[in-house]
Amino acid sequence: MKKNRVFTLLVSSLFVLSVVGCSSTSPAASPSDAPITVIASEDYPNYSSIDALTDRADTIVKGRVIQTRIEALNDKAKTDSLEQNELGTAESAADEQISFDKIYTIYTVQVAEPYKGRYTAGDQLEVKQLGGQLGSTKVINDDNLQLLPTKDYVLFLETYADTPASLLNSVQSLYVVKPAPESNQPSELSETEVIVSAHPENNLTLSLNDLQQIKDEQSTP
Repeated sequence: MKKNRVFTLLVSSLFVLSVVGCSSTSPAASPSDAPITVIASEDYPNYSSIDALTDRADTIVKGRVIQTRIEALNDKAKTDSLEQNELGTAESAADEQISFDKIYTIYTVQVAEPYKGRYTAGDQLEVKQLGGQLGSTKVINDDNLQLLPTKDYVLFLETYADTPASLLNSVQSLYVVKPAPESNQPSELSETEVIVSAHPENNLTLSLNDLQQIKDEQSTP
């Protein structure tokens, strides 16, 4: 996975109050039965335009969440056999405490309309976000927004062979599709849908015309 991530973490329990700063560290100093809360933030690349976001994404779809689960994953792409062996050894220890940077919320998204990538309407794909609770370890990522099954989303994604897809970043790559407000002018032609950013800090604006252009460019030989 070609992303540079910076984790800012606040680990709190009955006996621990400290700041840690990389994915190899886990809050193992507290008793195994003590509840642990980790507050995490991720540093992703920022994109200057919808075009830049589109170029970086290998998959762009409109879809709706049909299932949610929380799971411990290793979020690093498996690039060679040595790395795979190391991961297998680490994950095979039954008594190993779950590391905070492996706890993900995984959304199963049913594709309603594809704009870029290999998916077609009706396909399902999984999208992961850092955060969730497994056992006594709870990870809160304030940068992430919960995806709701009652909403239609447009997602700009990076996909991988061995792990669920990821949003390009938490702020700029998630949009909500909403019904357009009724026009006050009966004769005026208006869109039936509008697209708004899911994150209030997003400085990019995505339109239906943008999505149609993306789709047209993908279909052009």
